[in-house]
Amino acid sequence: MSTGEPAAPEPGQSTPAGGGYGPPPGGYPPPGGAYPPPGVGGPPPGAGYPPPGGYPPPSGQAYAGPTQPYPTGQAPLAPAEERTWAMAAHLSSVLGIWLGFLGALGPLVVLLAQGQRSPYVRAQAVEALNFNISVLIYSIVGWILVVVLVGFLVLGALFVFWLIFTVIATVKVSNGEPYRYPLTIRLVH
Repeated sequence: MSTGEPAAPEPGQSTPAGGGYGPPPGGYPPPGGAYPPPGVGGPPPGAGYPPPGGYPPPSGQAYAGPTQPYPTGQAPLAPAEERTWAMAAHLSSVLGIWLGFLGALGPLVVLLAQGQRSPYVRAQAVEALNFNISVLIYSIVGWILVVVLVGFLVLGALFVFWLIFTVIATVKVSNGEPYRYPLTIRLVH
């Protein structure tokens, strides 16, 4: 006799999570390995994941997507904030280089902190990060070449190259223009 209500669990059993939906009798996979054919017992093909609250939406209208466009739940950056954070990505490497060979640390922090809120900030932080990783690799080569005394010239030229292009990048992004460094190994995308 069925009343439309889920059966109460017997003593010693608990109600499965999700309001009574549990594994079919006999466990998984179904006996004989017979699964229902595609399109039977689920959302229509290509429908994607159902919205919160089930399928179809309670209002009877089509699912319009997530209510927040950014995974962090924060609004996108304003153009002035984008320029400021992009400048910070390039200039933070100057602070990092004075603390040792940590020039890539500043752009990495900007990428992790604000990269999801603005594609422009993300692109510039990734560019600055790649440039500083490349300069670190070139400086390691320069230190190896110190043995043959040409390394001192390489390291001096590399420092001037790094400083000039960091300043150029900072000026370009302060005007809202994207910048790509020359001679950069693009390891991070």
